[in-house]
Amino acid sequence: MQVTVIGTGYVGLVTAIGLADAKHEVVCVDLNKERMEQLSNGVAPITEEGIEEALQQNKRRLTFTTEYPVSDLYLVAVGTPERADGSCDLSAVEAVVKLIHSIQPDAAVVMKSTIPPGTTEKLQTAYPSLRFAMVPEFLREGTAIRDMRNPHRVIIGTHDQQLASNLTELFKTNAPIVHVDPTTAELTKYAANSFLAVKISFINEIARLADIVGADVEDVAHGIGLDPRIGPAFLKAGAGYGGSCFPKDIAALTTLAHQQGEHLHVIEAADRTNEAQLQYVLDKINPSPGLHVALLGLAFKPGTDDLRDAPALRLAERLMKMGVIVTGYDPAAKTLLDQKDSIEEAVAGADLAVIMTEWDEIKQITPKLLVKQMKSARLVDGRNCWAYVNDPGNVQYEGIGRPNKTFSNNQTF
Repeated sequence: MQVTVIGTGYVGLVTAIGLADAKHEVVCVDLNKERMEQLSNGVAPITEEGIEEALQQNKRRLTFTTEYPVSDLYLVAVGTPERADGSCDLSAVEAVVKLIHSIQPDAAVVMKSTIPPGTTEKLQTAYPSLRFAMVPEFLREGTAIRDMRNPHRVIIGTHDQQLASNLTELFKTNAPIVHVDPTTAELTKYAANSFLAVKISFINEIARLADIVGADVEDVAHGIGLDPRIGPAFLKAGAGYGGSCFPKDIAALTTLAHQQGEHLHVIEAADRTNEAQLQYVLDKINPSPGLHVALLGLAFKPGTDDLRDAPALRLAERLMKMGVIVTGYDPAAKTLLDQKDSIEEAVAGADLAVIMTEWDEIKQITPKLLVKQMKSARLVDGRNCWAYVNDPGNVQYEGIGRPNKTFSNNQTF
């Protein structure tokens, strides 16, 4: 089957690769001519594990262009950024659908963009000759290629039975395929991200209490995560969540609820807790004018160069407003911050280092390096990931919700 994917960001590009893996001919459309040339030459515009190898493997089945072709099936994966009021900006989605209608009035249009519940139904009403479906993505940046190839589930939301059958074949997998209406599919995506954000904020609140009472949040998380009703995933205390999904999706969902006269109290609280968590890290730094702080890791998570709503950048902004000298290091992400080419350079002469992204090389920083390079060997571990936490040497170590101790077994006997 020939498929057209519109938009070559994280979602569009990875989806196209996944379909090419399944031997489909895929045309990728993006108005960014430079990006299309890059991709045509096998160069990925994003940092993602395995993406360039996947581009090479599928180069005969992937075509990159700025022109919209006539196609029976279009997948829409354009951005839906957050507006100032927290709502979702659907202008790109609406423009793409209008253009598809002008090219192929009876085409099947599959929404991959994250859109508020009810959007697909409204588009179907506006363009009755098009056949719409919503198939939300559940990709994680850093492991997106793996997730596309091995999904945990596929949600197909459409009223068109023939399209549902075609999409079941297109996204054929051993994972469960769930057939629902479009609005349910849209809400499923938002509900999934909101629940994960709630888990992160929950364990971060427990971490703050652990600091006060002298408990270790890592052991608490391990203990409750063994309960199958809870599970260990996303019970990792730290500096809070960021990225292009959780903050934006929570804002869009809560704004939609407010417009309907409803309040999502738990989800709204998760967002407030996330903001409070960054202040909690800031308080650990105890900033003052002239203090030199090295931020280790800038991307919102390891395995990607994505800086969108990254906690490290939000922290840097607050520190610099207080007169703090900030240097940074990240192996993939590039910013306008005073960014160094190595960890050694970033921490040189620093009064304090803060781990903000758990890249492997950052987790393995030795106490010897910190003592040698820093003015004062003090480390705030904003991700509770430092490999030498139980043998810090002469480094003054402070984690998130972790007492100062030299041994934690964290084992099941």
